[in-house]
Amino acid sequence: MSWDYTSSMNQAALIAWTSLYIAVGCMALICGALAAVATFLDLFQGKWRPSFATRLDIALALPKIWLRWQRNYLLGTPVIAFIALYFAYHVGFDVFWNIEPTG
Repeated sequence: MSWDYTSSMNQAALIAWTSLYIAVGCMALICGALAAVATFLDLFQGKWRPSFATRLDIALALPKIWLRWQRNYLLGTPVIAFIALYFAYHVGFDVFWNIEPTG
């Protein structure tokens, strides 16, 4: 069985998948910005501060700040996953699985 690449995807599934990708992308962008704000506040409010005692500590300060940002970003992952799953539930999981080509 050869796959016909000229046929198009089911329109409802295409809209559902596109909407899901756009929504998750927007949520990831918002989560990244909020993680940057949280990291900035952690640094400047004194809740967390990397050590600057030695040259090695100074050299590793930027990677430590980046890892702190990653930690703050990953704290938003369950929220993004929950919203994406709720959207898929609201639209209907069967719409996402109905990707048979039409035409």
